[in-house]
Amino acid sequence: MAQKKLLKLSVRISDLWFISTPNKSEQAEMVFVDSDGDEIHVVCKQDQLKVCDHQFKLVFIGVTVVRECVLGDIPFRKYRFAGFADVVAGQFERGLLVDVIGVVEEVVFRQVLGKGRRVVFKLKDLSQQLLSCTLWDDYCLQFVKFLDDYEGDGPITVLLSHCRIKEAQGSYPASINNSFKASKLIINQPVMEIQEFNERLAELGIEARSGFKSHGEGSTQLLGSIQLSSKESFFGNAEAKTIVEINTISEEIVCVTVDTITRIQLDNHSWCYTACIQCHKKSDAEMAPFTCACGKYNKEVVLRYRLEVMINQGNESTKFLLWDRECSELIGQSADAVNKLKIEDGDVDLNVSPQALNKLLGHELTFKIKVQPKFRNFVVLKCSADSSLINAMMDMLANAETSSKMDIPVSDSNHSAQHKFQSLSVTADHDPLLGLPLTPTKRQTFQDCDDELGISRISPAQLSFNKLKKHA
Repeated sequence: MAQKKLLKLSVRISDLWFISTPNKSEQAEMVFVDSDGDEIHVVCKQDQLKVCDHQFKLVFIGVTVVRECVLGDIPFRKYRFAGFADVVAGQFERGLLVDVIGVVEEVVFRQVLGKGRRVVFKLKDLSQQLLSCTLWDDYCLQFVKFLDDYEGDGPITVLLSHCRIKEAQGSYPASINNSFKASKLIINQPVMEIQEFNERLAELGIEARSGFKSHGEGSTQLLGSIQLSSKESFFGNAEAKTIVEINTISEEIVCVTVDTITRIQLDNHSWCYTACIQCHKKSDAEMAPFTCACGKYNKEVVLRYRLEVMINQGNESTKFLLWDRECSELIGQSADAVNKLKIEDGDVDLNVSPQALNKLLGHELTFKIKVQPKFRNFVVLKCSADSSLINAMMDMLANAETSSKMDIPVSDSNHSAQHKFQSLSVTADHDPLLGLPLTPTKRQTFQDCDDELGISRISPAQLSFNKLKKHA
């Protein structure tokens, strides 16, 4: 049993709030931070929730003395943002309040009159993972008022501190909501964390919706538009490009295309990397536990996908860069799960491609990519095996070629084969390795490629861009 100790501490109060008690008095709670940047939750009585990732809480008693002093070496509050993917996957400490930051993607519901005032909306983080957020009472009114008063046309970035995580229940995924009094809601304010988030959002080319406005009591809709169809949501304003065109682009743009993955490339990097569970940045740590540069303590080593694949469209080839999210969805297994099976088979070399990656080969997908000529990177932002998107993409390419006075016929739909992938849409996980330069992409013909696996999975008709088939 832990013993009570008399402590003398030099700390900064980084957060403070008040909670009403049953006897109608107010109880102060706060967060202390010391010169090492460590935080601890301070309360006047026991509470089931934890505000800080610390095994203890400090309790003020009748003889506690607090004096103000100047302590320049103690930092101000540092947010420790939870990754949306970790929340959805259930990888979080139960009962621990977390900080989140993201852009508003969709407002689902609002009720501002009577009891139970709340607003429900979806946030999107830098990995493009969506997370449902519910704000209650005063937090709800603050958010709705901002929507009503907002005159800008840019994204709406929300920072919510000390929020609760609600675990997944049945078909309902995990979500977050404000805590009773401890949370702080910051929307589009010129604070460093929001500015850095918006800069990173622009660098990654992540599309963010804007122009939300309230309409009526029950819901909030996107101003001046209706809900986007899956086609409009996927393509956006991106232009359709063939591989020939993509290989010759000299400026940074976002475009869409339809191609077949024919080979896994391990020329420059392994198929995965060791990452922090919070910021997803690459870590050099080979053994756990370790502390990331972002301050997150990692109890175990986590692997994430980073994979270069050869893309074929007719006689043209290039390399696309796939990140963790699309690989996990397309393969159906996390990088950690794949590596575990690999080790069980006696293979511990991360530079050797696991058999599970072969699931990517031989299937036609619609891609939305960001072209980065400076690094010769073609980074996949989204990909989908939805047949309606593939057909729409073929029509876009055909129209583009026609307008260029190039005659590229599309095969008769009677010759189509049933698509092997189930319908899905994947959003890229933009890991911080994005800026690493790759070896310049070599343009190859299909005959130059080692297609030992591809030949057994892909018919000549599938590999001919002049005979791209539509899917029923």
